[in-house]
Amino acid sequence: MVLLPDTPDVRSRVDLLYLVTREFNAGLDIDQVLHRVLAATVASVGASDASLFLFDEHGELENFFLISGFEMQERSRATVDAVHKKGLIGWVKQHREGVLITDASADDRWFKDKNNAELSKVGSAVSVPIQLPEQLLGVLTITATEPHYFDESNLAMLSIIADQAAFAIANARLFKAEQHRRSLADTLASIAHTINSTLDLNEVLELILQQLTLVIDYDSCSIFLYDDENDRLIARAAHGFEQSVIEDALGTVLPLKKGLPNYRVVKEKKPVVLSDVGVDPGWLKTASSQQIRSWIGVPLITRDRVIGMLTIDSHEANKYSDENIKDVVAFADQAATAVANAQSVTRLQNAEASYTALFEDSTDMIIITNYLGVILNVNRKACQMLWQAKDTLLGHNISIIDERLKKALTQQKMQLRVRNEVSLELDITNPQRQTIPLEFKARQVHYDGRYCVQWVGRDISARKEAERLRQDLVKMLVHDLRGPLGNLISTMDLLPRLLGPIDDNSALSEVLGAARHNSQELKDMIDSMLDVSRLEQGNVPLYRDQVRLETIIKAVKDQVTPRANAKRMELVFNPLPDLPPLWVDESMLRRVLVNLVDNAIKYTPNKGKITLVATRWNDTLHITVSDTGAGIRPEDQPYIFDKFSRVDHSVNAPAGVGLGLAFCKLAVEAHDGTISVESEGIPGQGSTFHVFIPLTEKPK
Repeated sequence: MVLLPDTPDVRSRVDLLYLVTREFNAGLDIDQVLHRVLAATVASVGASDASLFLFDEHGELENFFLISGFEMQERSRATVDAVHKKGLIGWVKQHREGVLITDASADDRWFKDKNNAELSKVGSAVSVPIQLPEQLLGVLTITATEPHYFDESNLAMLSIIADQAAFAIANARLFKAEQHRRSLADTLASIAHTINSTLDLNEVLELILQQLTLVIDYDSCSIFLYDDENDRLIARAAHGFEQSVIEDALGTVLPLKKGLPNYRVVKEKKPVVLSDVGVDPGWLKTASSQQIRSWIGVPLITRDRVIGMLTIDSHEANKYSDENIKDVVAFADQAATAVANAQSVTRLQNAEASYTALFEDSTDMIIITNYLGVILNVNRKACQMLWQAKDTLLGHNISIIDERLKKALTQQKMQLRVRNEVSLELDITNPQRQTIPLEFKARQVHYDGRYCVQWVGRDISARKEAERLRQDLVKMLVHDLRGPLGNLISTMDLLPRLLGPIDDNSALSEVLGAARHNSQELKDMIDSMLDVSRLEQGNVPLYRDQVRLETIIKAVKDQVTPRANAKRMELVFNPLPDLPPLWVDESMLRRVLVNLVDNAIKYTPNKGKITLVATRWNDTLHITVSDTGAGIRPEDQPYIFDKFSRVDHSVNAPAGVGLGLAFCKLAVEAHDGTISVESEGIPGQGSTFHVFIPLTEKPK
């Protein structure tokens, strides 16, 4: 038997499941891991083919893998679409449950087309969904040429593989999305700094088109400014066209007529995307647009007023995705601010103002010096950050702020004179002995009739702190959570199937109980960590259902009792009020209470007491969690629900990253409730957390 390159040799289902767990925990490229898992599955069960269909968040086909004859195969888009929409894949996608087909010839769920040479002969098949509770991620299928080749054990094994694949794929997508979001935020911050480093409108427009390449791939792009008096667009800048075309196009007037894409962009104040301009009746072909196939038009809006339009063109049809559109819209927000500021400066310069409101009101420090380093002007923000009066700074050398600025000016003078930008980061100390990390960007400007140097300094304290937190979070996600969770889940799912009935009082039963307990704890940790970010953005829907309060409290008690017993603590769960079933997200509310009780256990000495009390107050459920620990100082209480906030930073403090209470607050507020803490900060008197949840009824 010839295997795919790098395919591990697996001889049993146990070998296969061990390999799958190891592969998904290896942290490699997810596509590479999926290839290897497919190959190993085919080798282990003796299947003829294996396929994997992956779907995006909208349920559209995102990727497709097929192994046939132990080799990766290609299939035409028409064949893939037919199998996806008409065959077993579509059935599993719709019903979201696994299926065993013992005889494909007699089962209508298997797609058949004798005239399609790309379809292999199939006698039997097993297909399972790869899914999370809220989303279908894909469908995994194995086939054999003989009927009745597979049985229920193959379905159970493939389901275990699919469950592990779901965690791996979801984590990979979340990690990729988070990386993209943070990378885009950093890029946009840098772009904003760059395009705001000049007050000249023409330079701003040129910088915007230069910086656009950092956000999206394009063949050509343009900026039109809106003339509101005459209700028209005027071309002011362009990239990617022949120079002669650009020279002819600049200054061109574009009237706004109903039905045209430009009209929709300006009047509806929202982006317009043409996947193929050739089939859009409103597209006007010109000499400069002959090669354009895909087009994006984004309004430049400031203070709810359209001041222009940014267009992006591609010579390829269907070039741009929804993610591209979001990135361009975010970029356009920064560009619109820069254009509006430059237009304001132009108007003020035309009025012969000595300096502009933009200069004085900028949120960045701005300093103007000559090429000898003598300070000619500073804005209000610079005076505030340096704790110096304007008169104190004017006339002094820039070395009064920091010697490194004078050194950079001396060394980079030639670079500045050829209109290049100079950047440097340094920490400065103001007269109050406060250290401020700053990023300076210097460029040549025309000021008071001569060439000078404009220094723009931005406080980057928040950026540095955010970067540190990002690295901590990614490190924890990749190294601390993925491996243990995968191993525990595979252990729990695999052992009962292999060993059969287990005596409840046996050592093996205790081991399995510990595995289940730890896996639930890790799963809760991952869910809460991911939910914090998504709840902040309003992207996590509540999966409300009717559930009795005693069911939730029992689950909480079962989960926290082992930890309380280990510290010989007294756990008291008071009698519950007589309540109808709650209409809540059971998993989320359980995790809130587990977090609160678990925190109480962590911060209470051995032999302490933890009490959970639930009462009804009008139409509100009131739950309190009290402990006899050290308590929380009043000055620390306003910050305990912030992300990454930890009250006890001592060496012996319990481990953690400070996300638990942040999750609790967001989850309770998602239920339209509130959470608060009551404590005097006196050791032994402990703390009491109050949770109020409205008793919402199930919609009829």
